[in-house]
Amino acid sequence: MSSLLSLQRGLRDHALDRQQPKAGLIASLKDDRPIPARQRLAIYRNNTRLSLISTLSDSFPVVARLVGEDYFAHLAGDFIRSSPPRHPALLDYGGEFPGFISQHEVHWQLPYLADVARLEAAWQHAYHAPEAKPIAPELLYAFGEEVIADVRLRVHPSHRFVASTYPIDAIWRSNQPGAEGETIDWRSGGVNLLVYRPDAEVTILPVDTPSFAFLMALATSQTFTTAWEAALGIDRNFQLVPALTQFLASGLFVGVLPP
Repeated sequence: MSSLLSLQRGLRDHALDRQQPKAGLIASLKDDRPIPARQRLAIYRNNTRLSLISTLSDSFPVVARLVGEDYFAHLAGDFIRSSPPRHPALLDYGGEFPGFISQHEVHWQLPYLADVARLEAAWQHAYHAPEAKPIAPELLYAFGEEVIADVRLRVHPSHRFVASTYPIDAIWRSNQPGAEGETIDWRSGGVNLLVYRPDAEVTILPVDTPSFAFLMALATSQTFTTAWEAALGIDRNFQLVPALTQFLASGLFVGVLPP
């Protein structure tokens, strides 16, 4: 078992590295086939790396488009070496990619790139998240004034919050298939985004700062009153009823937890 484990680790290390295979790894493989062991290892390494790079490209297509195919392969290759997959299923692979980009040399040329990657990761989460039935507004309105203050609302399980000092939603939209390639001034200001999937398609919804604080509080199981106070702490003129009506109508809330 120990020799098998050593072989598996050797294959893993070789597949995730560009260096030549160690002599011990080659010696552990049979070399009586038409394709020599060293060449078979090179094929295995290349197929593994290309598969992982393709997985990241599928999950972060806008990042790939912004930096170009060749540089993305370089960027993804660096990430693969530092953060190899930890599970056989690759559906969730790349969750650490936005943080990796923020520490990579590319960050100095494209400072908004890491936040675009965060938006794409949020989109992927929303797309693959389980479905949930939104509540009817009447369900919330049924609570009396003496009870509503301590009610907690369950936010759709597909939700993610993304805040950025850059207009990443505009950058994302301008790099979608079929987009006209609108020029975006990445210095034009930031945005708060709610990403979720109430129906068949993922929604990316810009949200003002007080509403963003309100929703984030609700998403962390804070009471209705606490969430309202979080919004008022940012803007004393925050209008609760229009904001709540909008989010109820958009299918964001999927449950009401009474006091």
